[in-house]
Amino acid sequence: MLFKEDVSAVMLLEQVSHLSRYHAMKRMEALDLKPGQVGILFTLSSEGSMSQKRLAEKMGITPPSMTAAVRKLESRGYIVKDADISDQRVFKIGLSDKGRECIKSLKGIMDEIEENVFRGITHDEKLFLRRLLLEMRKNLMDHKELRGLDMYSVMEKTRPPIHLEDK
Repeated sequence: MLFKEDVSAVMLLEQVSHLSRYHAMKRMEALDLKPGQVGILFTLSSEGSMSQKRLAEKMGITPPSMTAAVRKLESRGYIVKDADISDQRVFKIGLSDKGRECIKSLKGIMDEIEENVFRGITHDEKLFLRRLLLEMRKNLMDHKELRGLDMYSVMEKTRPPIHLEDK
C-alpha cells in the first residue's frame, strides 16, 4: 500500500514530491500548458528575452522541440518573437503581456499548492523542515559520487525527458 505509516523517510519525500507535482500538472492542464512550456515561461520571466537557440540550451532540449514549443506558446499569445537589434537574422523570444499574466497565475498556483502542502504545519516547523532539507541536500551533494557536480548537473542527469509537443 502506498500510504503505510512505516515507510522510509526517503520514500515519503519521493511521495510528497510526486503528489505536489501531480497537483501542479493538473492546474497547468487547466491553463492548457505542459510542464516544459511552463519551464519556458518561467525561464523567460526570470532571465528576460533570449534567442530560441539559447532558450533551447537553457532548457536542455533540442532546437526542433523548442521550435514546436515556441510556435504553440506564440499561437496562444504567451510569447512574442522580435528581431534582434544587433542581428536581424536572429529572433529574441520574450513574454507577452498575456505571458506575464500567466506567470502571475502560475505563481498563485504554486502558492496554493505550498499552502496545501503545509496545512497544519506551523511557521517554525516549516523553517525547521527547510533547514533539515538543506542539510540533507548538502549531505547528498558531499557524497563522493557527486563531488564536483552542481545541483543543475544532477537534475539534468536524473530528470525525465521534457516533452513539449502535444500528443
